[in-house]
Amino acid sequence: MRIGILAHSFSAAFSIYKAVEDVPGQQLFIILSPSPHRSRWTSYLANLARLVFTSVKRFNFKPLQLLVTRRLIFLGRAFHDQRSVDTLKQLKLDVGLHKAGVIYRDVTIDAFRLGILNHHIGILPAYRGRSVLEWSILQSDPVGVTVFFIDSGIDTGSQILLSERVDISRYRSIAEAKRYLFELDQVFLRKALVLLSEGKPSFRQNDGTGRRYFVMSKLFESVVERLVQGS
Repeated sequence: MRIGILAHSFSAAFSIYKAVEDVPGQQLFIILSPSPHRSRWTSYLANLARLVFTSVKRFNFKPLQLLVTRRLIFLGRAFHDQRSVDTLKQLKLDVGLHKAGVIYRDVTIDAFRLGILNHHIGILPAYRGRSVLEWSILQSDPVGVTVFFIDSGIDTGSQILLSERVDISRYRSIAEAKRYLFELDQVFLRKALVLLSEGKPSFRQNDGTGRRYFVMSKLFESVVERLVQGS
């Protein structure tokens, strides 16, 4: 399989790269688009600086190898721009790994043979949207991670590749628990690629029966914080 890690930051993408690079039967690409909050050239120079810093500090020249072998791609525009989409199609990628802070449009998703995988810190289909960790705790429901193929909606992609409960009882704040779940993206995206590489993944249906949640109010969040502290 040909895998593209989609990100704005080289550092964020490279953390995923290191976690999945030894999964058999794949060729990895890192594909960076400019940050929505920076100009094209500022983003490009910032990412080059991160690449050099990573190589020199850790005596790891894999980033430079990626650049030389053209498996590190700098897009000049957003992922949905037609020039970016054309570049993605030319790479003939099978799967994308989401590590960018954007909602992808159909033209971008369709540039991948199978689609783009997302690591979601909630159990689908029950918990879509924002603050799903907090809402799960408040309603005494399981906390966990879901990896699924996205569509252009909010956590509505129909194919769930894997979903697991995660124990957060050792954490004493929402921030710590949430950081832990987000950092599990390296673990769960690797698991997802292993399932795909084995050739017979078993998908569950994200059938839309769950609710879409929004950012929790400070009042409810304080209640959840006390629940976490007392767990």
